[in-house]
Amino acid sequence: MSPPVWLAVALASLSLQAHQSTFWERKQNTFHLKLEEGATMEVEFVTPSTFRVRRGLAGPARQPIADSMLRVDASATPAGVQFETDDLILHVTRRDGLVAVRLPSSIALYSEAAAMVREGKSLLELAARPGEKFFGLGARPQPVADARGLALKPETPFFVSDRGYALWMGTPALFEFDMAKSKAGAVRIAGSGLERLEYYFAFGPSLKEIWEERLKVDGPIADPAPRDLEMILGPRLPRGASPLPAFRLAGQDLLCSDAHALVHASLSGILMPAFDLARYKGAELDVFRRAANLGALAPIFQDSQPLAFEGEKAAVVAEAKAFRKRLNFFLLAYADEARVRGYPIIHPMFHQYPRDLEARDHADSFLLGDELLVVPVCDGAPRKRVYLPLGIWTNWNTGKEEKGRRVVTVDTPHSGVILFVKNGSILPLGGVSEKDPLQLHYYPKNGGEFFLYEPQAGDYSQAHAGPAAGVYRVEMESKVARNYEWVVHNMDKPKSVEQVESGPLAETQAADPARPGMWRYDAADRTVHIGIHSPAHSGVIVNLRF
Repeated sequence: MSPPVWLAVALASLSLQAHQSTFWERKQNTFHLKLEEGATMEVEFVTPSTFRVRRGLAGPARQPIADSMLRVDASATPAGVQFETDDLILHVTRRDGLVAVRLPSSIALYSEAAAMVREGKSLLELAARPGEKFFGLGARPQPVADARGLALKPETPFFVSDRGYALWMGTPALFEFDMAKSKAGAVRIAGSGLERLEYYFAFGPSLKEIWEERLKVDGPIADPAPRDLEMILGPRLPRGASPLPAFRLAGQDLLCSDAHALVHASLSGILMPAFDLARYKGAELDVFRRAANLGALAPIFQDSQPLAFEGEKAAVVAEAKAFRKRLNFFLLAYADEARVRGYPIIHPMFHQYPRDLEARDHADSFLLGDELLVVPVCDGAPRKRVYLPLGIWTNWNTGKEEKGRRVVTVDTPHSGVILFVKNGSILPLGGVSEKDPLQLHYYPKNGGEFFLYEPQAGDYSQAHAGPAAGVYRVEMESKVARNYEWVVHNMDKPKSVEQVESGPLAETQAADPARPGMWRYDAADRTVHIGIHSPAHSGVIVNLRF
């Protein structure tokens, strides 16, 4: 005779509770699991969308990452245990500890087919869904952004899926990533020289959100000093900087590999990859010039073997070094963002335009910060096809405006690096000489803002610009006393330029930087130059009337 339904349900519930009492135990945000056949693992929740998995508990115990208890609901299932947060639902099988992750909406994100660690070796196999793309896996030389179909041994074992999650290894060891190359539909991560298998999983879904999640795991980098963002002479690198790999290449081939590596490094969460000009000392002049000018636009620019250059190479280095110094305020702002938010200074297309399916596949160009689109012409071609993302873009060299979401053909400048500035941007540049004012280049017509990090004040000066009630308005709220020169691009000559509360500024014909209280118009470049002085902790507003 069969038992009543209510009794069967009760017995099943008691059975699950008995499994729970022996299967897992919670300590703060870490769940310790005892699998079948005596194997052990632990799952620690860092945030509602980030967790750590550790298989094989050899080695020191981990200190908890999160300071406070997170809300994680754990419940037994017939096959294992389910952990649920506001952002994720995580299931772990009791038999072999395989992990599957889905969203509360039931969309599947991640699932494991195998996981083991034994005798110093490990294997983690997970599903690679049809059409899924993977980015990152270290500063690698491949010209394509998607790593699917590759087998790699990266120095930085970190990848991002276009499904909105990232995975990175937490155990120091040598890993080989087979990204669905030898086995269709599977990513296989094999490790050697380790006692345990440990990895982190973070769900964004955007890349910016993933960086912020990773920051909660790794903590911030040191605050870079302004001098560290100028050209560094010698082998020393600032904390948080990472040299590019030593590719066994030379000349143009090396330059193309380094250019791609800068993008892949940033897609791997490397905040400040370092470009070393010393690798090009024996290169031909044209390659050397292109390398120096690309290095000047890298997060860290270094000459690890500073020797005296002669002739044209000396002039190339002097020019690149001077331009790099002019970028100091710009780079300092994004180095601070790297520290505070965990964003790499290089913003790959996938970082800045995650919904632009064409943009994210480009490893031959990148954004420096939000404002500058950098396109290295590493092969020396006289012109290059450039994909411009959403927006209006101004060619740095010609001043020509181009519409985005399309490919344009651009003549290669003498520098060997094509630059575009996104309209609506404010780009700070130091003066050509030490006594020159700090320039604030504004590209209309959209409104823009820029926050200058002031290390001595421990605060931010704020620049704002845009159309307002029939005028164009530029405004500087400075935390330190400083002279500024606004340079407004792509603009007809205004009828008057007026400082709020002070009245009209005087027009000048001098070609020098505009002094405070003066303005001039450059008809050839269609730029308006406005000189102001901002006292500390004060704001200066200027209106351009037409």
